[in-house]
Amino acid sequence: MSHVTPSFFSWQRLAGSRRLFLLCLLLFAVSAMFSFWIFFPADVLQRRLLQEVSRQTGLEMRGRNAGMLFPMGLELDLSVYPNIPELNDFELTGLQVSPVWSSLFSSNQRVNLAGALADGKIDVDAGKSGHLNLKFKDISLIALQQPDMPYRVSGQLTGQLDGENISEEMNGRGSFSLHLRDAQVLGLEKIGLPSNFSVGALRLEGKFDQRRLSFEKAVLTGGVLELSGGGNILTGETPKQTRLNLNVRLHSTPTTPDNLRDLLNLTGIRPTADGSYLLRIGGSLAKPVIR
Repeated sequence: MSHVTPSFFSWQRLAGSRRLFLLCLLLFAVSAMFSFWIFFPADVLQRRLLQEVSRQTGLEMRGRNAGMLFPMGLELDLSVYPNIPELNDFELTGLQVSPVWSSLFSSNQRVNLAGALADGKIDVDAGKSGHLNLKFKDISLIALQQPDMPYRVSGQLTGQLDGENISEEMNGRGSFSLHLRDAQVLGLEKIGLPSNFSVGALRLEGKFDQRRLSFEKAVLTGGVLELSGGGNILTGETPKQTRLNLNVRLHSTPTTPDNLRDLLNLTGIRPTADGSYLLRIGGSLAKPVIR
């Protein structure tokens, strides 16, 4: 018995020492992680991140209010300058940038960005291989447009874009879907139409491949006109270089103003047997041709 008791207590002390060592190791790891999280220079990370994104996209942007996210990530407010006269600067607030953890040990590391834009939400999942998944919800179109534009479109835009092999020049292939609700065209009183021209709800579905946009489904309902159609757009560097090849069928509704019917007749296009108007739109985005 005298030989058993010291051995028992020795094992007990050893086990206690191991537990104490593991506890100290855990506390050290946690404290090191918190120290990294609290004292890491978020402004430096923000600057490097924006430099890389600007280099790849050619967009000018400025970040502010940077802070680290636990356990790994960055939060900031971001201004993006699209350099398009008709558009306001894009203000993304509470933008959170973090790695997609499941991709860290794969050949296609991905990053997730989520934030608020124009009274709505935006979420981006982008991969090293050129994968891109973009989702946005309830984006206010009127907030993105310059207030002094002669004609503006209002409404809330929701949609999704899935792309593959997206290059630095934003070429690639994929699909998209868009839903614009409560849409109105503002400024049409200059041509004798109602000042708040109700468009209703627009749904667009299609694909893109390099510079070609293919609209497989376009449906407009609930406004002063109904629309259906499809076609292709070959995008260029400027509106003059962007070519149109669209087929659009317009249907009047009980709320269609008489002066709008008169404008349609002035185009020289006559209604078909069911009363609809078939428009073939060609030319360039800067100077479309309707026939």
